[in-house]
Amino acid sequence: MKEFLMLIRENADYGRMSLDDMQADIQKHMDWVETLLEKGQFKDGNPLEGAGITLHGKERLVKDGPFIESKECISGYYFLIASSLEEAAEIAKGCPALDLGATLELREVIQTGEHA
Repeated sequence: MKEFLMLIRENADYGRMSLDDMQADIQKHMDWVETLLEKGQFKDGNPLEGAGITLHGKERLVKDGPFIESKECISGYYFLIASSLEEAAEIAKGCPALDLGATLELREVIQTGEHA
């Protein structure tokens, strides 16, 4: 089996949800993860804090915020277990963030060294 990183890209104002809506969204993700765990398709995942920094180029220039020039940000990630990118895409279709208009990016993790 292979490991895939799934990045969740959402509107940068996702933190403006009401407390009840946020709790309901969290519960949908927890339910989805539980299903993935039962199927052996989940390794890890977490939401990400909205604030952060970016580093650029040879100068290692540090700038505030990961989404200065965009209204979209990476709000969280999952590591999925699947036999192929196509299977990972089918698994990702169940992600509750899609219901809120999110974009998901899937990338196979290249195993190197002792983890290969």
